[in-house]
Amino acid sequence: MLRRTYSRFIFETIGDSRIFHHQRFVNDLQIDCPTCTSCVETREPYSRHWQNDHAAGTSHQIKMGPDERLLLKRIETERIEAFMLCDGSVSGRTNDFLLEAGMEAVPQLLRFLSFGAAKLEVTIGFYVNVKKERMYYESSPMIVEHHLDIVESVDMLFSMLLEKISNYVLLQQRVPLEACVIRRMKVTVKRHSNPISVQWRSTAKLPLQYRVKRLDTGTDNATIFAEICQSPRDIFHIGLLPDALQVNLYCFRVCASTKELYAVPYLIRHDDVENTPTFVIHTDIAGHFRGLQEIRNVRKFLRADRQDRVFECRKCKSRFGDRVQFALHKQIDCGRGFMVWHLEEDAIELHHNCLPLPKGYFKHDWFGLGTNTTIK
Repeated sequence: MLRRTYSRFIFETIGDSRIFHHQRFVNDLQIDCPTCTSCVETREPYSRHWQNDHAAGTSHQIKMGPDERLLLKRIETERIEAFMLCDGSVSGRTNDFLLEAGMEAVPQLLRFLSFGAAKLEVTIGFYVNVKKERMYYESSPMIVEHHLDIVESVDMLFSMLLEKISNYVLLQQRVPLEACVIRRMKVTVKRHSNPISVQWRSTAKLPLQYRVKRLDTGTDNATIFAEICQSPRDIFHIGLLPDALQVNLYCFRVCASTKELYAVPYLIRHDDVENTPTFVIHTDIAGHFRGLQEIRNVRKFLRADRQDRVFECRKCKSRFGDRVQFALHKQIDCGRGFMVWHLEEDAIELHHNCLPLPKGYFKHDWFGLGTNTTIK
């Protein structure tokens, strides 16, 4: 039976306080989120609910201080695009390594590399040992157009790679996936630069979860932008907005418990959602303001996607209960471009000019690979 899940957020007013609740429903069973709750005075703007997310450790954003910026600049200067992750534990197990890599290591690396980039082109490869045979499985490139799409994109690439490996070793080696040993992987990332933006107007795309809704969006509301644009720089603060400006603003938030992405109000100047200009605030992975984008159908934008429908791929007949995963599956063409290489048992890869990524920032043993590689 397909598990139906969806979420909603509500605001409850008690006396002079406004309380935010995030509720999740699994097969119509309501579950109150333990981390997404906040209380402010009713006279405060909605943005006050979210201003302490970073300090409380519930923010999806990352720190990009001077040291981190210098590291990223070095990666760009030396044109490092490939990164190797190895399981350094003595008694490492494939399941533990893949779980930690998929949930933490790879998403953390991609978040770091997404800073200052319009999009990432990501390829993931696994080094596999099975029955004294060495192989390297690599995905086709996946385009990640928003930093909030990273987790779902990594999950899709990992799932598809493991499915391909499982089918291959079962057919060729007559063994299950559990017989494989995977303790090394390579992630190749091509960073695409941000286009030149017009003041206050965001050129970024919405997260995939909202793109699949096929929303009517735009940045051409010249009248509103002329009223907002009171500063010569893109400094966004609701205190700088003219009091007479009738506009509603929303921002994106990620649940610290379930990792769900949802949009929440940031500033509500008018209750007439149909006729009040509505914008979503775009920020980069470090939380820096990157402009506004108009949402012309706010009800469709905010409506939870009830996952009670199954999407079937016409090419491979795979079935999905989530539109985002279905869209990612189609982007990589059902995994048809995935490749496998057989490696000599005694082959040695020599990578010159490797760059160990600092453990003070990265939790895992990442190495940036120089452009010169020798295989003996």
